[in-house]
Amino acid sequence: MKKLTLLLLLMCLLCEKSFSQIEIHGVTTLVTDGIKSDSVNLSPNKEFENRIKLKPIDKSGNRVEIRFYEHETLSSTKDLKVLELKGDSWTGTQYKESNYPKIRIKKFELVAQNGFEELVKLLLQNNLTRLPSQEELSLKMKKYAMLNGKRVEKAIQTTDGQSYTVEFKIGDKYRVYIFHNPDTYSSFYDDVQELKDFVAIKNIFETELKRK
Repeated sequence: MKKLTLLLLLMCLLCEKSFSQIEIHGVTTLVTDGIKSDSVNLSPNKEFENRIKLKPIDKSGNRVEIRFYEHETLSSTKDLKVLELKGDSWTGTQYKESNYPKIRIKKFELVAQNGFEELVKLLLQNNLTRLPSQEELSLKMKKYAMLNGKRVEKAIQTTDGQSYTVEFKIGDKYRVYIFHNPDTYSSFYDDVQELKDFVAIKNIFETELKRK
C-alpha cells in the first residue's frame, strides 16, 4: 500500500512537470510545453530595442508579451506594437519610427477595440505560437504550370514592401519568426495555410489596435 501511494505521488509530480500551464485571464489556459521555444534569440530588432530601452524578448519579465514589428523597406523604418500581460492587466504600446526630417521614435498608448483578451484570442486562433519563419516554408511555396508541354515552376519576386517580425514570450517559452509581403505571397501560393495565418495576424494588429 505504501509503495502504491509513493508511485501515485511520483506520477502526479511528473505530470505536473510535463504539462506546465499558464493562465491568460479571460482568454485561455495554455500548455506551455506544447509551444516550441527558441534556444537563441536571433531577433533582427536588437538595435531598435536598445534605442527604446526595451529588453530582448527572452529577457522580458512579463508572464505574456507579444511584439509585432513592421519594417518598411523603402524608408528603412520600424513600427513596433507590444502587448504585455502584467499580473492580470493588459497594456498596449506602439513605438513609431520616422526618418523625416530627422530620425525619431514616438511612443503611443494603444487600446484594443474589442478588449485585449479578445485580440489575443484571435491571435492564438490564427496559430501565433505555431508558425515558422517564412524561409522555412520554401518546400511548400511551389507552383507549377505547363509550358510547351513541359512542367515548369512558376515564381514570384518582390523587390520592396514590408517585412514583419513576430516575437512572443509565454511563461518560460519564447519565439521569433519573420515573414515578408504576406498578402502578395499568400495570394500567389494560395494553398499554403501558414501564409494565410501570417496575413490574418498582420490584419489583426492593423485593425484591432488603436491609439488612445
